Amino acid sequence: MSETRSALIVDDEHDIRELLVLTLGRMGLRTDTAPTLTAAREMLSTVSYDLCLTDMRLPDGSGLELISDISTRFPNTPVAMITAFGNVEAAVEALKAGAFDFVSKPLDINVLRGLVRQALELNTKRQAQPDEASRLLGNSDAMVSLRQTRAARRPCTSAANRAPARNSSPAPSMRRARAPAARSCRSTAAPFRRS
Repeated sequence: MSETRSALIVDDEHDIRELLVLTLGRMGLRTDTAPTLTAAREMLSTVSYDLCLTDMRLPDGSGLELISDISTRFPNTPVAMITAFGNVEAAVEALKAGAFDFVSKPLDINVLRGLVRQALELNTKRQAQPDEASRLLGNSDAMVSLRQTRAARRPCTSAANRAPARNSSPAPSMRRARAPAARSCRSTAAPFRRS
């Protein structure tokens, strides 16, 4: 890659910011840091980032607010939440808000590196295939069929008909994926149920 990738690090703890700057810098990323939600929003208004890592608790707000902002304003920028160890509820809330993943404190550098690589790969895929159907990952017959069905339909514009964002990692228990039947955007039928 000739272009330097960039990351925004948002954490009120100086030591955590320094650790993340060093780690991501060694991975070849340019980093900017922000200690508060306000500072992060200011930086996002002037610079485009390939990745954002944010702490859950910030002095002037929540990392969930930042995740929601980025998901809305910069949908191609993956955001990962940094949570206190063992805080599963916070991680679930982050995923619901639009985070692609989370990492627990104390930070495991190897886990962090893997998360960053995955985020940059996701960012590259999103930029290469910006349409909605491309967010469906996998090459099984069912996934190919689902992408074709979605591409053939006109996109839904009603927020009530859009599915919530989900983590791109498939659940380990999903051995066979079956594509749901296509529904009209105007459909008020109950959600597809597996039989």
